[in-house]
Amino acid sequence: MRHSALKNESPNLAIRLTSETEISDMSQNPKKIKAKALWDTGAMMSAITPEAARSLSLVSYDRKRVKGINNEITLAGIARVYIKLPNMDEIKSDVLICSLVKDIDFLIGMDIIQLGDFSISNGAGKTLFTFAMPPFEDKTDLYEKAIAIGKNTK
Repeated sequence: MRHSALKNESPNLAIRLTSETEISDMSQNPKKIKAKALWDTGAMMSAITPEAARSLSLVSYDRKRVKGINNEITLAGIARVYIKLPNMDEIKSDVLICSLVKDIDFLIGMDIIQLGDFSISNGAGKTLFTFAMPPFEDKTDLYEKAIAIGKNTK
């Protein structure tokens, strides 16, 4: 089985996990844009800003009530796109069209993150996050690793 992965290391401890991504519409001659993406494990569904959606000429095919920060409920359009992550195959996904945090064009939610293995490490004062698809059979278990290290130091 072929795995593809991305690796992103910040020079300091990061408060946001971001990567570059490419978004395209679903047409025969797709429009493509480069976008700054925020990885958000608290988001059930991925999202694109209205500005990025307009630049791709996306048309929403449905609407969904979305509860965001501060339990604010909005009605967001839903469109279908291709998402190309660094070093990854394209993923076809439905995305919400809604406002996002400043300087972010695209939000990668759990609908995409659950397609693979996602890891965050904060050693040596730097944040490293990695993502691989498809998920590996042998899961990363930090609990067992900590227990094993604890047993070795007693």
